[in-house]
Amino acid sequence: MSQKVSNLQLMFLVANFMFSSSVISLPQIIVEISGQNGWLIPIILLPMFMLIIFLVFGSKKKSDSLKKLFIIGKKSSYWEKAFIVFFLLLAVLTFVRDLRGLIDFVASVLLPNTPIDVLMVLSILVISYIAMSGIEVISRINMIYFVIIIFIVLMLPLLLLNESELQNLQPLPSFQKVMSIVHTLYFSFSWLAEMFFFLIIIANVNPVRQARKAAFAGTGLGLLLFFIILFLQLSVLGTKIVREAMYPTYILIQQINLTDFLDRIDLVIVVVWMPTLIAKLSYLLFAVNHCLSLFYKSSTNKFLFPISIILGLLSVLLFKNTMNFLHYSFYTWASLGLILEIIVIILFLVLKRKKTKFLEGTG
Repeated sequence: MSQKVSNLQLMFLVANFMFSSSVISLPQIIVEISGQNGWLIPIILLPMFMLIIFLVFGSKKKSDSLKKLFIIGKKSSYWEKAFIVFFLLLAVLTFVRDLRGLIDFVASVLLPNTPIDVLMVLSILVISYIAMSGIEVISRINMIYFVIIIFIVLMLPLLLLNESELQNLQPLPSFQKVMSIVHTLYFSFSWLAEMFFFLIIIANVNPVRQARKAAFAGTGLGLLLFFIILFLQLSVLGTKIVREAMYPTYILIQQINLTDFLDRIDLVIVVVWMPTLIAKLSYLLFAVNHCLSLFYKSSTNKFLFPISIILGLLSVLLFKNTMNFLHYSFYTWASLGLILEIIVIILFLVLKRKKTKFLEGTG
């Protein structure tokens, strides 16, 4: 019996794909290129993503064709195999990137004296355990913690009201800044477009007819949360600090000071944020195992833990240090991730079109 994901859970998954890993360091490269105009990026990306989602789902009448996609045990077509290969590659590379980002953050901020190898093993144990539980458990865990994150992010403007300086957002956008904003969109798209990771479990969404609304809502929610964080970083910290800081979001929440004795609320927020990133990593590991299961026509978790160990080792061995990892995340991933995401979306559209024609022909 296949596991099902509700549309509410799908909405939170989509929002998490866009927010949990991007919020770590992506604001740094956005502000580096577009300066105080960086807060425009989520606003510009919103209609672009909405259009792509509309193209992915099409009309409600053709939603039933999505139920027939990526079902373990059935014969896969050539186009479906091509989609699975590129989706698998995208999921593997994203998992390695996000896992290293999590490990480096913990090693730099929370446990500076702990070797990254130990942090990798501990992270893999937690992630693989959750992934083995299935997509339903992952979705429930993600929804619980992401609801808390939503509440915290929405409260941040009030908590940081006294620290904000709107003059940090000046001068306002001008025509001369258009090229810098376009350049920033190129670097940001591959990170925020990870919302399309939900495509591999589209057959598990129940009901699938409402999945488009959930994707729309999740996209809007994820970009709203990212916009709030980015806007606050510019207004509270200023462009200079955001450019030079390795983790500007962490520095931002360190500015919260409710009372004289409650000045380390940043640790509380980090403890809530980390499970959302772990939930995303668990989903990515589940997606990798799901793709492999589609190839050998059998749903099993026996290869999941060895795969997670291999990917964990890659996250440590591929990058010499944190700066090398950040350079890869900002520059290499901008092109590599964008190419893979475009290929995945195009293959999905072709596959959906062929499946729709087949169902219409048999009907």
